[in-house]
Formats: sequence, structure tokens, C-alpha cells
Amino acid sequence: MSLEKPEQTPLNRDNKLFKIFGSQKVKLYEIEHFIFDFGGVMIENTYVIKNLISIIESDLNLAISRSEDSYYRKIFRKVGAGMISSREFLEKIFDKFYYPYQKKDGALPSKHVNVDYYLELWFQLYSKFSRLSSEMKSIVEQLHRAGYVVSLMSNSFDVHVRSNELRGFYSMFDNIFLSNEIGFRKPDLEKYKYVIKELNTKPKKCVFIDDKLSNLIPARQLGMYVIKFESIEKFKEQLQDLGIKDLNQLSRHEIKKKYKEYKAVKKEFKKAKRLYEKAKKRYLKSKKNSTKKKTEFQLNYEAYLKNKVAYKKAKKKKMELISRIHIE
Repeated sequence: MSLEKPEQTPLNRDNKLFKIFGSQKVKLYEIEHFIFDFGGVMIENTYVIKNLISIIESDLNLAISRSEDSYYRKIFRKVGAGMISSREFLEKIFDKFYYPYQKKDGALPSKHVNVDYYLELWFQLYSKFSRLSSEMKSIVEQLHRAGYVVSLMSNSFDVHVRSNELRGFYSMFDNIFLSNEIGFRKPDLEKYKYVIKELNTKPKKCVFIDDKLSNLIPARQLGMYVIKFESIEKFKEQLQDLGIKDLNQLSRHEIKKKYKEYKAVKKEFKKAKRLYEKAKKRYLKSKKNSTKKKTEFQLNYEAYLKNKVAYKKAKKKKMELISRIHIE
């Protein structure tokens, strides 16, 4: 059995959203957190629910509307936010689309639907077709070794969570934020705020990875850096663009070391500049333009020029610690 994939809508590069979120200037030395989506990133999209509903429609001869403003979408959002369980989701599907129409036909009592059967089918379908990417798992582990905090932020359902937990899929993450447990779904802005608060960090210290542009927009609005996941190879290239080449502790150590050196040179430059400006002011104010004041001024001026040259070099090196993320 294979699961049907829905048609994919290509990203419009002329779209206003693409122009706003398509490129980001990243200060590498600020990054502390990597936050991953699960479906479509850590595992390939399985489209299990879409196919489960198709099976239900075929088994029970139903037509379930899935338009954006439909009843199905309303309860779909509720089950994803943990407001109802997966069992209640299925019960509501049957109550809305099956039983009323059976009663209208009238001749025989409506057939009772075995919810447990479809709940187990849902679990088995997801467990069969969801496969954790070994390459993505390796990347997460390497990010750990490099000293980053790696978290999961995913829209999920209790059926999927149970399957993932049984297979140990979540064990690689430092923090896990599942929509059905915290009550917020992406792209609800409150979910992103909740995660930032729980991590006790700032948005500018986070990189969020998701395969859907709509889920990246709220993160970017908060100030997080975002990567649109398209393929593992492309993701590796994007990490390299961020200066994370070998994904080891040395790479992050080098980034921090270079930034620390820049800050030290900048501090010395500012100090020399202050001393020069004070000496200049004292020299110009001295009534007789004394030799002592003039010598002091000249020495501070020379020190200022020397530090200025060093600062310019350090500033140029600092540019190596600033990268860009492009969403294509």
C-alpha cells in the first residue's frame, strides 16, 4: 500500500511574502538554539490523515468536505491543538457525516462504526509510513556536540505522538513542544511566543527549520532566523552558509573566539578614541599650548590611529561572522 501525496503548490518568487522573508542577515555569534519541525523535516510527510479520511469515505460511502472553512477543518485544528483527542476527532467525523445520512435512508437502523478499528488503522498507517531520517538525526546529534540547544516544535496528534515515543524519535531533542500538548498550533503566533518563553531565550538567538512557508512567517515576525527545509542536501548547504561547516564544537568555538577578539579590539579602539579626544581638548584649551599638552595630544593621537587601523581589520573579520539565509 502506498499513500497518495497531494499536489504541491510551487512558491511564487514574486510573492510579497517571499520578498519579505526570502533573505535574512544572520549574526552567527548570537545563535544558541536550533528548533526543528518534525513532519516534512525529520521525517518525510506521510499524508496519513488525508489517506485515512479517504479510506473512511470509501468504506462508508461518504463525501467529507475538507475546504478551509469546513466542519472537518474546524475539528482538525482542535485535535491538533489538543482540545479533543484523536478518538473524539473520529467520533465527530462519524457523527457529522455518517449517522445523520444513515438515519435519513430510514429502512434499517444505522450501522455502528467501530471507532477503535479506525483509530488503530490510523496508528498502524502512521507507524508504517513514517520513517526518521538517519541523516537528519545525525545532523541533530552533531549540533548537540557543537554546543547548540536543539528543540522540537511540531503540530502533532496524540496517535502520532504515541507512535513516535514508542520508537524513541523524540529522545534526541533537548526540549519538545507538541501542539496537542501545549494547546497552540503553528502558525499561531502564541505558540512561537510560548516556545521562546519556555526556552528562556530571545528570538534572535534561534534558528527555526520548517518545510512550510506559512509556519516560518510568525517565527520571522518575532525575530527568529528561519530556514525553509527542502532537502537534506540543501539544508547542509544552508548550515555551511551559517558557518557551521564540520558541525563540531570547534566550529562554534571559532565563531565565539573571533567575535570575542573583535569585541576586545573594539573596546581598545573606543578607549583610545576617548583619550585622544580628551587630550586634544586639553591641548586646545591650554593658554600657552604647552609642550607637555602637545606631546600628550600627539601620543594619544598616534595610539588612536593605531587602534583605528586594528579596529578596521577586526571589523572586516567580523563580517565573516555574518551570513545570510535565503528562502527559495
